[in-house]
Amino acid sequence: MTRTLTTDIRALDPIHDNRHKLGTGPLARESMAYMIQIPEEQIGGFIYTWINGEGLAGSAVTLYGPGIGPEPLLEKFDGIAMSPDADFFDWRVKNLHFRLGELLETASISYKSELFDIEYNFTATQPAYAYSSHKDGCPQWIAHDRFEQHGLVSGYVKVGGREITLQGYAQRDHSWGVRDWGLNQHWKWVHAQAGPELGVHFWKLESMGKTLIRGFVDKDQHIAQVVDVDIDLEINDDLKTRTVHATIYDSAGRTTTFQGVAYATFPLCPDPMITLFESPIVAHIDGVKGGGCCEVLWMNSLIEYVNNK
Repeated sequence: MTRTLTTDIRALDPIHDNRHKLGTGPLARESMAYMIQIPEEQIGGFIYTWINGEGLAGSAVTLYGPGIGPEPLLEKFDGIAMSPDADFFDWRVKNLHFRLGELLETASISYKSELFDIEYNFTATQPAYAYSSHKDGCPQWIAHDRFEQHGLVSGYVKVGGREITLQGYAQRDHSWGVRDWGLNQHWKWVHAQAGPELGVHFWKLESMGKTLIRGFVDKDQHIAQVVDVDIDLEINDDLKTRTVHATIYDSAGRTTTFQGVAYATFPLCPDPMITLFESPIVAHIDGVKGGGCCEVLWMNSLIEYVNNK
C-alpha cells in the first residue's frame, strides 16, 4: 500500500493478522471472511473460515445471485481438527487453502472443488480498522477484537463451464475471542468503495437495549471514525434487503452520503437464533459509483413470524 494519508484512528499491530490463542469455552471462536462481488455478472459470494476453542475448524464458500441461478452454490465443512501450530500463513481446511502474505497487506486463497474453482488475491488499499480503536472498544460478546479492511482483488472464478475474472473491490474481516450470537437483536453491517481512496464501513448494532456504532470513512486522504449514522433500509416482505441509504457522520466533522442497491441475497445461518442476509450491492458514495456488500442480521423468531403471517 503506497498511499499518503492522515488518520485519527489507532493503528493495529500486524501480529493480529495471524491466528490467535483462544480460550476453551463454548463461545471461543476466530474467523475470517473475504467478500466477492461481480456486479457485471450479477454474482455475489464469500469465502469464510473459522476455528473454535477446541481446535476444530470449518469453512463455507458460496456463489449466488442471478448469474448463478435460482439456487446458490455452497460448500461447507466443519469439525476439522487442526494442529495447535497451524497458522494463517498456510491454512488448509478441506478444499480451502488460505495464505497470508505481508501482514495486514496481502493474502491469497485457493479453493478447488467440483462446484467451483476460485483464486482470490487480496491487496489492501487502506490500513486495517480495528473495533478496539473506538473509544468504547470492541463489544466483547462480538469478539475480543475484530478488524475490517478494504482492498482490491485479482484472480478468477471458474463455475458452470465459465471462467470469470476477479478484478475490483474487496473487503475482509477477521475477529477473535468469543461470539455470542444470541445477544444481538439486529444489525446492519455495510462496506462500500468507490475507488482505492474513497470508502466507508459502518456497523450499527442493536443489543441489550443499546445502539452501538463502529466504522470509518476514508476520503480526501483522511480516515476518520464513524460517530453516527442515519440509515434508511428498504426490505422485501420476507425481510431481505432491497436498498440501504445512509448519512454518515465522522470524527473529522464530515458528512458522507451513501446509497446501496442489493442485486442478490444469501441467508447465512451461523447460529440457530439468527440469520444474516448477505447482499452484494451497487453503491454510491457522495455520488461516486462503486460497489460493496451489506449484511443485515435478523432474529429467526422474527423471520418465522413474518413468513407465517
